[in-house]
Amino acid sequence: MTKLQHSSRPSSDSAPQVQSVLEKLDQNNLAYAVGLARELHGLGTFGTSGPAFDWDFCARTMVHNMHNSFAYFMLARDDTGYVGAVVGHVEPFFFSPKLLGIEQAWYVREGTPRRAAIGMQLMRGFVNWCIDEMQATEVQSGDIAGIRTVGVEAIYKRLGFTRYGVIYRYARTG
Repeated sequence: MTKLQHSSRPSSDSAPQVQSVLEKLDQNNLAYAVGLARELHGLGTFGTSGPAFDWDFCARTMVHNMHNSFAYFMLARDDTGYVGAVVGHVEPFFFSPKLLGIEQAWYVREGTPRRAAIGMQLMRGFVNWCIDEMQATEVQSGDIAGIRTVGVEAIYKRLGFTRYGVIYRYARTG
């Protein structure tokens, strides 16, 4: 299991130290990962106007990705349990063999201490994997869930992402 550990410094000697650990998706944390995916689905646009969440399908997809060298899935855990994750992959551009990193899901549960810091830690790990390990030329990420969009945009900017393009959705009706 790949783990990266980060501790925040307490503001005083008596303040408790909050630990966050990043763990690569594996069989031991799979159910927690599916649970986080269900939370994200329920909070975002897919929960109100998308397909229903399918626990078994989601778990099978995650198991498949565990064995895919082009896929990335990292969970964040603190003293309270699993609180977030980032999921993505690399693939060639449509017009070039160069690789593009694509974030598919990025979530940290609301109310989590140091939520923004944990989210940034997750995204930095994904970006580093894409750029440094997989040799991708860029990483594409965006907010399609519509949860706290102003805060999410501020974090993207702080991480060094630049805004480009727009995303539209066309859905089947009836």
